[in-house]
Amino acid sequence: MFYLHCSKQLLDRVSSGLSEPAGTGGNILGNWYAKVIFSKPQVALFVNERTLLPVLMPLAPASSLVERFPQYLFKVLLSQGVSESFMQQELNYLDEVVYCKSTNRSIIGILNMFTYHLESYQSIHYANDWYVLSMMMADTPCGPLYKSTITPGNALRELALSGQIH
Repeated sequence: MFYLHCSKQLLDRVSSGLSEPAGTGGNILGNWYAKVIFSKPQVALFVNERTLLPVLMPLAPASSLVERFPQYLFKVLLSQGVSESFMQQELNYLDEVVYCKSTNRSIIGILNMFTYHLESYQSIHYANDWYVLSMMMADTPCGPLYKSTITPGNALRELALSGQIH
């Protein structure tokens, strides 16, 4: 099980009920935050609370968004060079989701920052290649990480190498 903190616009499309988070679920990476980006086509942006790792994917069909999320996350994790055991353990917890309101203002700020960067990345690079755009954002320096790993990709690799696998 994992907790997905959603923007109101995303909650309106994917969930009929909310719960209060009770910790971080069982997954290594912990909670995820997500929002809709109203581009053409519309996109869902997921950001991991612990590492700030971004994962972009098409929103449509919204009803299957959470079921499709693991395949997009897998591709991003694979490209970041984390171990297969880390990936498998993380993906094992994604079969059940608990929807929650977005509560961490810092992560909401990161979602907004990535949304802003996405517009420029799309105009310069690969317009609708969500995987490539996710990788570019994973290499973007993020304020909360400046005193440690600098980028979400580095934060993920450090977490995976630190032996914090159950």
